[in-house]
Amino acid sequence: MPKPVVTIENWSVVEDVSSCSFQQLHQGNRLTGYVVGHAHLPNTKLVYTSVIVSVDLTQRLVETLNTMYLLGEPSAEYETWERKGRASAAA
Repeated sequence: MPKPVVTIENWSVVEDVSSCSFQQLHQGNRLTGYVVGHAHLPNTKLVYTSVIVSVDLTQRLVETLNTMYLLGEPSAEYETWERKGRASAAA
């Protein structure tokens, strides 16, 4: 049975549900954000996903153990964190 595809908005990446720091969008981490279009959750429900299995940035899809997430807009805080990381790596 194919996994459901839902949109996640205002998302960020964390290591686990108790993590207070952002992480890179990689396997083993988790997404957190607000879901839209999930059959069992109301729209704009804040979630912490199961572990990320794969990332396809060309299609903006992130696969977890249970669901495929279509990436909407990241959170402003995560976007700032990511931009600072890219600037540090380029220096």
